[in-house]
Amino acid sequence: MFFRISKHYQHKLLSENQLTANYIPETKIYSVENFKEFLERYEFVYIKHERGGQGKGIFKAYKEDNGNYRINGFTLKGEPLNISITLIDDFSLENYSTGFGLNGAFIIQEGINSITLNGDPLIIRTHIQKLKGSWIVSGMFANISTDETFESGIVNINQGAHALGISELLSKHLGMNAKEKNAFIRTIKKISIMAAELVYLEFPCLEYGIDFGIKSNEVPVIFEVNTFPGIRNFATIGDKETLKKIYRIRKLQKEEENNKIRRP
Repeated sequence: MFFRISKHYQHKLLSENQLTANYIPETKIYSVENFKEFLERYEFVYIKHERGGQGKGIFKAYKEDNGNYRINGFTLKGEPLNISITLIDDFSLENYSTGFGLNGAFIIQEGINSITLNGDPLIIRTHIQKLKGSWIVSGMFANISTDETFESGIVNINQGAHALGISELLSKHLGMNAKEKNAFIRTIKKISIMAAELVYLEFPCLEYGIDFGIKSNEVPVIFEVNTFPGIRNFATIGDKETLKKIYRIRKLQKEEENNKIRRP
């Protein structure tokens, strides 16, 4: 069954646990008041639809040098939006609150400057699966924004981002040596498992895709937990071994479920 956990509820789950609370950006339900407050405290913020996906229904907002406010991103229908407004009150989300049957609220989220050494926005995806009561991080990849997506900071392959392997990202684009790279991968795997365990209690799935950003001090930040994670990016980067592993685990998961059904 396909469903998405609302982004605000995800934040609530992860913020109430001491183990994951330090790895999430500040998030509130969108309102004009919260929008103004966040822009006073952060260099930029993101406005996200509660149940949007594939880079749709996400807008980056920041104050320009001339005092105006720039809002840049994609509507729920995937249409690009890039406007400059004088007053925050002039921006109405009612124009962007529906699309493909999606209705509901937006959230506002602290902007995390998750970038490469060259300043390109990036996101890391971990693919995690449950088998025999344990969580396995079966693969990782990264997305880096292209020139077309740089201004919005929306790093999604459906909106023009470039996919690459995690090792290439950490060494070539973040300048980590082998020791730093291994330590970072261990950390992000550990956080992925903690997040999956928490989300599973409320929304049990056998696999999740967890999106991370990276703060300037190389601390991972959970952006979102996806309950219907795609795996085509592993094919895009030519990671056949990870694809085989994911399919193999899915087969074992199915056998495990069938065995449970056959038991008296």
